[in-house]
Amino acid sequence: MPALFAPHTPLPHELPVEVVERKGIGHPDTLADGIAELASIRYSRHCLEVAGAVLHHNLDKVAVLGGRAAFTDTDGVYDRPLRVVFGGRISTSFAGRPLPVREILQQAAVDHLHAALPGFDRVTLEVRHETTDSSKFPHWFAPRSLDDLPERPIAFSNDTAYLVGSAPRTATETVALLAEAWFRRLPWAGSDIKALVVRDGATWTVTVCVPALAGYLASSAEFHDTVTDVAGELTAVLQEHLQSRATVVCNTRGSRTGPLSGQYFTLSGSAVDYGEDGLVGRGNARTGVISGAHLAGNEATFGKNPAYHVGKVGGWLADEAARAVAAEFGPCRVALLWRNGAPYDEPASVEIIAGRGAPPGEAEELVRATLSRTDWMGELLSGRYLPALAPVGELLAELERTVR
Repeated sequence: MPALFAPHTPLPHELPVEVVERKGIGHPDTLADGIAELASIRYSRHCLEVAGAVLHHNLDKVAVLGGRAAFTDTDGVYDRPLRVVFGGRISTSFAGRPLPVREILQQAAVDHLHAALPGFDRVTLEVRHETTDSSKFPHWFAPRSLDDLPERPIAFSNDTAYLVGSAPRTATETVALLAEAWFRRLPWAGSDIKALVVRDGATWTVTVCVPALAGYLASSAEFHDTVTDVAGELTAVLQEHLQSRATVVCNTRGSRTGPLSGQYFTLSGSAVDYGEDGLVGRGNARTGVISGAHLAGNEATFGKNPAYHVGKVGGWLADEAARAVAAEFGPCRVALLWRNGAPYDEPASVEIIAGRGAPPGEAEELVRATLSRTDWMGELLSGRYLPALAPVGELLAELERTVR
């Protein structure tokens, strides 16, 4: 089927208003995404070592159930544990030999939480295993040999799905990432930082919610003053780099003091201290942000099988196709639809939205060339889609390039 080419459809940076959200690395939903992704990577690597192939699994059903911290004036202690629940289906054996699934998953949860929560050592954690090996195919999750992995000769989409890739990041997307990184580098700041950025024409308004780690700031008033000062610094930096108007406001609930003040003290650095829950797929997209101006795909990425699952492989192909087109013709969006059972170089539809002047035939050729690639495994197992915190310097340099 020939590609649909829409060169005059506006891209996000061309719209009069653009809204982007970023859920920080310590947000409960982002924690669930990261645990699921790291667990899949660790499990896949183990399968390659012992079986020579990635066995069937879908770990995109992780839940992070908030605990409860009882606070004193300057400290606190968990009196109800943070719980990580692994759902989904996974192969627990190969050729009759058991695999250490529980150990792999549990260590992935601990390692990711330790990396994402600055106060992890103060958290009480409980890991629950609710995965299954149920299937209508008797050996799907208990393969006797590699012959029970039908996707090995040619990877195929395991579902009918629509995946969207875009490149490069817009200035508004970069600002959302920068807002988190700007605060997170400070020793008193937790990691559950949420930023919402609105670009109205050439004016940016950034609203940030920032938690503090218990033991660093002594009062709500000190917290308010500290956050306000840092917001002012970021405002000045954004105005300089965007060459435009920018305003940063933080912890907007209530006033400087009182029961509804914007104070947000944590032990771990996250709202999981207060019982907030997180689920895979409710947070950031593969890009690390939530951008309402992009077409929406219908697949979560985190925790899916990197050998052939459409939410992982199809997303990678869409992203790589968008990068290839953007490198030649500037900002673009590539949307791909696969039907269940289709090889990845045979999508049911291809949509390309590129900058004015992009030759449709050349843009489609770049996309088709990308779809013929089969080298995704190494990059996916290296952690490409693990939630990460980009360095401030890199984001500032990217912002300069974007607005130049």
